[in-house]
Amino acid sequence: MKLYKNILLSFVTIASLNATTLNEIIDSTLNNNQNIKSLKLQNSSLEQTKQAYTNSYYPTLNLGTNYLKLDGDMRDTQIGQTTTAFAKFSIDLYNGGKNEALKKQKEYEYKSAKNQTKQEIRKTMLQVVTLYFNAKTIDDNIKVLKEKAIALKAQYERVKIRYDLKMTTIDEVLKLQSEYESNNYEIEDLKYQKEQNLQNLELVSNMQIKSFDTDKLSDIKTLNYTPSYSIKSLQNNILAKDELKNITKSEKSFQVKVEDTYNIYDYDDYNQKFAQNLPKQQNQLMLSVNYKLFDTSTDEKTQAVRLAKLSLVEQLKFTKRQEKINFKLSKKKLEIQKAKINSLKSAVKMAKSVYDMTKIKYENGVVDNIAYLDALSKKAYYLALFQQSLNDYEIAKANYYFNSGVEKLLR
Repeated sequence: MKLYKNILLSFVTIASLNATTLNEIIDSTLNNNQNIKSLKLQNSSLEQTKQAYTNSYYPTLNLGTNYLKLDGDMRDTQIGQTTTAFAKFSIDLYNGGKNEALKKQKEYEYKSAKNQTKQEIRKTMLQVVTLYFNAKTIDDNIKVLKEKAIALKAQYERVKIRYDLKMTTIDEVLKLQSEYESNNYEIEDLKYQKEQNLQNLELVSNMQIKSFDTDKLSDIKTLNYTPSYSIKSLQNNILAKDELKNITKSEKSFQVKVEDTYNIYDYDDYNQKFAQNLPKQQNQLMLSVNYKLFDTSTDEKTQAVRLAKLSLVEQLKFTKRQEKINFKLSKKKLEIQKAKINSLKSAVKMAKSVYDMTKIKYENGVVDNIAYLDALSKKAYYLALFQQSLNDYEIAKANYYFNSGVEKLLR
C-alpha cells in the first residue's frame, strides 16, 4: 500500500468544513474499489496455483484400503472376502524438465498478473484524479454563472424600476429577463453534469461525496520515462510462453517414474485347505520408463505456442512505442497548460476591466444593454475558462506523472 501512497503526489490541501479531499477519495478507492479487490483476489488465487506447482517436485504418499467380496459360484481356491490396506509412495525422477517448466510458467504468470494489477490501480487513480478535477471545473462554472446571475438580477430590478417609471422600454426589461432565465437554465444543466460526475466518482471510490476541498497536486519537476507495469506484465507473459513451449517439448522426452507400494492383507470366507500360505504383507517396487515415439499433436502445439509468443513480442514493441509517445505528449500538454493559464490571467483581467467600464456606461445610459450583456458574458466566459485551465493543469500533472511510469514522485 505504501507504493501507491506515493502516487497521491503529496496533495496541497486547504481544508474546509465537511469537504472531501482528493487524498480521502484515493484512500477509499485503494481500500474499497471492488475491481481492485477482485484483481487482488485473482492474484492470491494465482499465487496458490504457483505454490501448488512448486510442490509438484516432491514425492507423493497415498494411504488407502480396498475391500473385495465374491458371491455366487466360487471355486474352492477362491477367497470370498479380501481386505487390503496400502501405502503408496511415488515420485517422478525425470519427465523432460516438465516440472521445472511448469513451476517457472506459473511464477511468470503470477508476476505478470501482479504487474497488471499495479497498472490497473494506477489507471484507476488517474481516473479518480480526472473525475475529481472535472467535477471541480463544473462546480467552478456554476459559481461563475451564479455571480453572473446576481449581476443580471440587479440590472433587471434596476431596469424594471425605470420601466415602471416610464423611463425605458419593455424590450430592455425582457432582454435582461431572458438572459437571466437562460443563465439559470445553464446552471441547472451544469448541476446535472456535476451530479453525473459525482456518481461516477462515488462508483469508483465507493464513498459518498458531498463537496470538494481546494486541492492541488504538488508541482512536478522533470521526470524521466520508465517502462510501466504493463510492459513488465507483457515481458513476464513472454517468459511464460517460453516455459509453455518447454512443457510441450517435454512430452517427447523420456518419462521416468518410481512407485513403491506396501500392502497388508486380511482374508475371510475361504477354504483353508485349498488356499494356503496367503500373503499377509507385500512390498511392490516399480520403475517405469516411457518414451513417446510418435504423436500427431506435439509439433503443432509447439508451433501454436511460438506464434502466441511472437504475438506478445509485437504487442510489447507497440506498447513501448505508445508509452514513449504518450509520455512526450503529456509533458508537452503540461507546458501548454502553463502557457494557457498565463494567457487567461491577462484575458480575465481585461474582461473584468471592460465589464466594469461598460457597467458604468450602461447605468448612465451611454451604451445599450447589448454592449453590457456582451461585456458580462465575456467576463463570465473568461473566468470559467480560467478556472477550467487551472483544473486541466492538475489533470495534466497527473497524466505526466502516470505516463512517466515512475513509482515515486521526484520531489
